[in-house]
Amino acid sequence: MSFSSREVYDRLADEYHLIFGNWDEAVKWQGEVLDTLLRSVTGRRSLSILDCSCGIGTQAIGLALLGHRLTATDLSPRSIERAREEAERFGVEITFGTADFRALEEVVEGVFDVVISFDNALAHMMSRDDLLSAALSIRSKVREGGGCLWPA
Repeated sequence: MSFSSREVYDRLADEYHLIFGNWDEAVKWQGEVLDTLLRSVTGRRSLSILDCSCGIGTQAIGLALLGHRLTATDLSPRSIERAREEAERFGVEITFGTADFRALEEVVEGVFDVVISFDNALAHMMSRDDLLSAALSIRSKVREGGGCLWPA
């Protein structure tokens, strides 16, 4: 049986936090690490950030806790639902939406200081064309002088 990436992450959303020893601490730690990196590169304390593969909100919530303005999207509607619940529990405001990061310009308004995509999201791009579509779509959401951040 074969599942799409969306189906896989819809199924994982309720238990995704279990890949971390302590998800709440991982949210805070990842936010601090990314905040330190982004501030060192930009020199700014508060950035507009699009997390275009937010999952259940691990990085988005951590960055919002530190004062950044977040928009967070994911292909999985269930992951977005869970991320909303977690953001509320953490007491942060994040704009959420469901979007395929190969077509962000169709769903996400505006441009951002930084666009991030972490964990294994880009690894799901199985063809050169899909990866190119994702990269161009992500780049379309970065304001002039801004940047993208994703692990290689």
